[in-house]
Amino acid sequence: MLADGGVPVRINPAGTTSPAVSIDGAMVVYQEDTSDPFDEDLWFFDPATGTRTAPPEGVNTAKSEYEPSLSGDWLLFTRDNGDRVPLSEAWVKVVLFDLSTGTDTVLKTLPRPYISNYLISGQVNGGWATFESCRQRRGELFDCQVYLYDISAGGDPVEFANPGGQQYAGSVSSDGTVYLVRSRNRDHYVCGSHTKLVRVPVGGPAVVIASLPDGKDSYSTFALDEPEGSTTLYFDRFPCRTNVGGIYRIQDADTTS
Repeated sequence: MLADGGVPVRINPAGTTSPAVSIDGAMVVYQEDTSDPFDEDLWFFDPATGTRTAPPEGVNTAKSEYEPSLSGDWLLFTRDNGDRVPLSEAWVKVVLFDLSTGTDTVLKTLPRPYISNYLISGQVNGGWATFESCRQRRGELFDCQVYLYDISAGGDPVEFANPGGQQYAGSVSSDGTVYLVRSRNRDHYVCGSHTKLVRVPVGGPAVVIASLPDGKDSYSTFALDEPEGSTTLYFDRFPCRTNVGGIYRIQDADTTS
């Protein structure tokens, strides 16, 4: 982050790393990892005051919390205990935390993280939240799906219709429109296999809004609501052979096709 005059300001303390961050208005929430590989927590940072604060009680625990997303009073993140318990007792959860009440809702729980299941939080925006899950088999990811949760309605998250490929990297705009990445390989995830960016409005059909060149993929998307009402979609794009790429955007992602 840049302070006045363009001088870089470090947010996370020296000696820590921060592999994930989310910004809502003037507030930043980020993942902070220490030298202890089992210690991952979330912290807030206010750029206006330069103040770093811990989230409310109930967010950070002795387990690992990571991949945060912030929207108003809603904080979405992933929690797992996989490095602290026997494998038979390990689990991973996607948690939606209400900062105004200090209460949380577990959107999904899967056993044995990193071994047989993959589960990760996506984006919370307004009254909606997304996450994704995959299963693992012989080191390969398969059955990758994106889910949408309607915060006001509650109930169970909705799994998006999948035409027979792998779907992942879901994000959501404030009107509930989901953006996700889809690859074609039916049996298991193959990096850069006819990868497409897809828009799925509430109650509407899926629309392909962009195709990536073969051999390139995306693991993350973020839907930004613009002041005039349009949506800009940010996503990473990288060559599969190097996994080193950049950040791209699609303006008017809510209407382009």
